[in-house]
Amino acid sequence: MARLKGEITVFLSLVLVILISVLFTVIEAARSHAAAFQTECVADMAMQSVLAEYNRELLEQYDLLFTDIGYGTEESGYVLLERHLLDYMEENFHMEETFFSGEIRDLLCLSAVSAVITEAAGAADGDGMVLERAAVDYMRDRYGMELSYMTEICAMADTVREENFLGTAMEEKRLENERKIDSVDTTVKDEDGKKHKIPVNNPADNVNSRRGSSGILKMVTEKKGISEKEIDSNDYLSHRTCRERDGFLFGETEATAAEDLLFQKYLMEKCGNYTQEKGGAGLTYEMEYLLAGKNTDRENLRSVVNRLLIIREAANFVYLLSDSGKMAEAEGLAVTLSAVILFPELKDLVKLSILIGWAYAESVNDVRILLSGGRVPLLKSSSSWRMDLKNAMKLRLDDAQEDCGEGFTYEGYLHALLAVMNRQERNMRFMDIVEMNIRQTEGNRGFRMDNCIQAFTAELYTCGIDGQTYMLTRRTGYIK
Repeated sequence: MARLKGEITVFLSLVLVILISVLFTVIEAARSHAAAFQTECVADMAMQSVLAEYNRELLEQYDLLFTDIGYGTEESGYVLLERHLLDYMEENFHMEETFFSGEIRDLLCLSAVSAVITEAAGAADGDGMVLERAAVDYMRDRYGMELSYMTEICAMADTVREENFLGTAMEEKRLENERKIDSVDTTVKDEDGKKHKIPVNNPADNVNSRRGSSGILKMVTEKKGISEKEIDSNDYLSHRTCRERDGFLFGETEATAAEDLLFQKYLMEKCGNYTQEKGGAGLTYEMEYLLAGKNTDRENLRSVVNRLLIIREAANFVYLLSDSGKMAEAEGLAVTLSAVILFPELKDLVKLSILIGWAYAESVNDVRILLSGGRVPLLKSSSSWRMDLKNAMKLRLDDAQEDCGEGFTYEGYLHALLAVMNRQERNMRFMDIVEMNIRQTEGNRGFRMDNCIQAFTAELYTCGIDGQTYMLTRRTGYIK
C-alpha cells in the first residue's frame, strides 16, 4: 500500500510539473501577445497623434492637411518627428500615471526604445505634384468633376496656344517691316543739286516708340495705384535646394489633365491678383507672381501686362485683316503719306505699319479695360472695337469707350495664361506663396513647404521588463 502511495505521489508530481510548464508557457504567450498588441495600439495612437499636429495655418488658409515636421523651424530631417513619435508612445505606455492614483502595477512594463522614419510623402515631391494631388482631392470633394464652367477658359487657352498668340511673330513682323521701310532710300535732290533725305513721318512711329516703356504700365493702371511690395526670392522654395522625399506612398498618381483644371481653379480661388487683392499676403499680386516669378509686385504686374499686350495685339491684328472698312482706312492714310513724300513704293509697308500700330493701341486700351474690372473678348468684332485710327496713332485712350461689355475679365485672362504655363514651375511658385504667407503667422517663422509631409512609414521599437524587444512597421497619412 505504501509503495502504491509512493507511485501515485511520483505520478502526480510529474503531472504537476507538466501542468505548471504548460501554465507558465500559456501565461508567457499571453503576456507576449499582450505586449505585442499593446505595442500596436500605442504605435497607432502615436502616429495618429502626430497626424493631429497638422499645420493649422495651412489648413485654414489653403484647406490642405500636411504635418510640418520642422514644427515651425528649418529642420528638414526626421529628428523632431521621430522624437514626437517616441514621446507619444511613452506617454501612452504609462497612462496609469494620468488616470490612476496610488500604486498600480504594470505587468508588461513596456517602454518605447526608438522610432525610425523610413519614407515620407513630401508636399514638394515631384515638383509639387503631391501638393497638387491634395488640392485636387479637396476641390473634387467640393465641386466634383463637373468642369463645364471651365469650357470658355479652356477654349481661350487653346486658341492662344494654337494661334501662337504668345509667340514672337507679331514683333518679328513689325521689326522686319520697319527694316524694309528704313531700307528705302528717300534721298532727293533740290534745285541746287543738293541731296536731302525726306523723312517718312510714319504715323505709327508714335505708337511703336512707346512699346515696352514704363509709361504703358502707368497708362493701363491709372485708375488704381500699384503695390510696391518686394521679397527676396532666394528665401523661398523655387530658388533654394528642395528636400525631395519619397513621393506618393498609397498608390496615388499625378493629377490628370482634367484634374489639373481643378487645380487651376483652386489657385484662382486661393491667390490674389491686381483686381482681387488678398489682404495680409507676402505679395499683393499672387497670381502675377505665379505667372512671372519676379521679386516685386510691380515687376510681376509689368510682366503679365506685357503678355496680355502680346496676346491682344496678335488677336486684334487678326481682326483688322478681316475688317474691310478698317483696312481701307489704313490704306487711305498710307496712300496719302506715300503720295506726299513722292515714294509710292512705301504704301504697302506704311499700311502694314499702321495696322500693327493700330492693333497695339487697341491692345493697350484692352488691357486698361481689363485692369479696371471690365471685359474684353479674345477675338473682337466691330461692336467690341474701341480705338479709331486717329486716336490710335496718338495712343490717346481718353476718348476710347471703356468696357467692351462681353468677353473675359482680367481673371479670365490670368486663368488662360495659367493654363498654358509649365505645371512644375507653377507648382513651385505656388509653394513660394504659401511659404510667404504662413511665415507671417505665429510660430511659423521657419516654415518650409518641403518640410510638410502628407504620409509616412515608421519602424517602431519597444522593450519589455524582461528585455524582450518588439518591432513593427506602420504607414499612415491624410489619405482616404
